[in-house]
Amino acid sequence: MHVVVPLIEDATLGWDQAKLFAQTLASQLAHDFPDRFLVSMAKKKRSGRIFIDYLRNETTATAIAPFSPRARTGAPVSMPLAWSQVRHGLDPMRFTLLTVPHLLSRSTAWAEYETGARPLRDAIAKLVGGT
Repeated sequence: MHVVVPLIEDATLGWDQAKLFAQTLASQLAHDFPDRFLVSMAKKKRSGRIFIDYLRNETTATAIAPFSPRARTGAPVSMPLAWSQVRHGLDPMRFTLLTVPHLLSRSTAWAEYETGARPLRDAIAKLVGGT
């Protein structure tokens, strides 16, 4: 699952600061909850834990785009979801090349995307204990 967070543009902060923020947040989560999260990309270490990939926060990084089919059996699709749709037992195979066209007509996952935008500077301040 990719969590996408819109940021309010700040000319004084760039990709380097965004990546450092993401790395620091990911490392803190992995430190505080080692049974749940990790920052190691090695698949053999991930069993039963969530890999937090802060490396996508870079101008040259690649990530799968929303609505992209995956090269896997059943042709699952990278499907944007609203938080209300994310729950225990969510089956990624519900979103395939065959099912997504019908689901798109009912999807509101991106409807209020921009209203969630927050300043990166505020998030950095909270992470490091500022105001």
